[in-house]
Amino acid sequence: MTSRTLTRLLGALAVVLVTSPPTGYAAPISLDSFNVAPGGTTVSGISSGGYMANQFHVAFSSVVRGAGILAAGPFYCAKGNVATALTDCTTPTALNPPDVGYAIRVTEDYAARAEIDRPSYLYDSRVWILSGTKDATVYPVVVDRLYEYYRHYVNHANITYVNTVPAAHSMVTDDYGHACDHAGDGNNPNDIFINDCDYSAAGMLLEHLYGRLRAPASTLTGTVVEFDQSEFLPDPVSHSMNATGYAYVPAACDDGAVCRVHVAFHGCRQQPARIGDKFYRHAGYNKWADTNKIIVLYPQTINSDLPPVYNPRGCWDWWGYDDPNYAKQSGRQMRAVKTMIDRVAAGYNAAPPQAPASLAATAPSDHELSLQWMPSRGPRLATYNVYYATSPEGSYARAGTTGEPRARITGLLSGTTYYFAVRAENRRNVESGSSNIVQITTSGLPALPGALTPLVALIP
Repeated sequence: MTSRTLTRLLGALAVVLVTSPPTGYAAPISLDSFNVAPGGTTVSGISSGGYMANQFHVAFSSVVRGAGILAAGPFYCAKGNVATALTDCTTPTALNPPDVGYAIRVTEDYAARAEIDRPSYLYDSRVWILSGTKDATVYPVVVDRLYEYYRHYVNHANITYVNTVPAAHSMVTDDYGHACDHAGDGNNPNDIFINDCDYSAAGMLLEHLYGRLRAPASTLTGTVVEFDQSEFLPDPVSHSMNATGYAYVPAACDDGAVCRVHVAFHGCRQQPARIGDKFYRHAGYNKWADTNKIIVLYPQTINSDLPPVYNPRGCWDWWGYDDPNYAKQSGRQMRAVKTMIDRVAAGYNAAPPQAPASLAATAPSDHELSLQWMPSRGPRLATYNVYYATSPEGSYARAGTTGEPRARITGLLSGTTYYFAVRAENRRNVESGSSNIVQITTSGLPALPGALTPLVALIP
């Protein structure tokens, strides 16, 4: 860091960066906020992720502008029953296809009780649906019923139904995965349920949801980041959600450009514990997101083999294995994902970063002390500015700047009381509010006035 002249107040201080984190202050993996414009949130998913995308779209239709759904049926298809989920909603006979009328009645009932948004919000939504012609896991008749359900609520001109791709049950891509008609075997760990059909489902659904897009990137500029899902659902593993989720953040979004958010729900048997990074790196979303300023959230499940939550295939909760309110806004997994979206979108319009928290100080000697604080969150967080004063009501001067949530202050006067505060600053030079103020007195006898140092420099 380049040396610079510092503002001084009764003497100047030097801030020295400390490379080893203080005990108890390990930085958490925390989902960041970005400059996300309202009205640009969409969702998609395959299989159980398709059911999750549908129920999330319906429940939060006032904020979700559209959905892309592969291999799934209508809202509340399972009726809270796993046996129904595994028959009527996947491989029904001619006598028991999904009941669209029932789905509509439940939608209206939930809305009347304000447990989901009013379905009138769905009218202007955009919906993209795909059913592979060789899907033997979720029959095309099930997806037909999803199409009928959406036609009840959505402007017909806004719905696209693709049912001509010769795909088995899979996330359909144009360049990655098994052969298009490969029927995956859940007992084969090499089957990832992503099939190369020379057709980009991710690209086509994103273009339908957002309108004409720029061509996908040949080389990605952004980053896949991992984040702590327990911030959004305490003890997520006990609710069959993984401790870690993922997001793809294009470089432009990380640099502060106005962006949009898309949530991509993986299917059963596509959780990281089984297929690693295959879905969140190779499902086809990232290359389109990269050139079109779309942040892609990849929330993650985990398989659960023991009661009370029995979900051995790592599916999303679309039949009530964890929560009887699974299709409502109050559903645990639903609420967790909504809170993730809210976090990502919290940085709109150059909002300031979160104020640093838990500022603490220690004085190891007469002339220096250490500061430490919990890391801030916020769009394009860049630095922390350290301020000090020598009286509780005095003016605070900037002592220096650091990129880490800690600093060592030198050049202090012995026997003197100081007050410190820290503010976070983003790349647009927007500061957060102040941290808590800490008061600390250096050891030793008070220094004489002549001992004051008029000017010091920031030590790199």
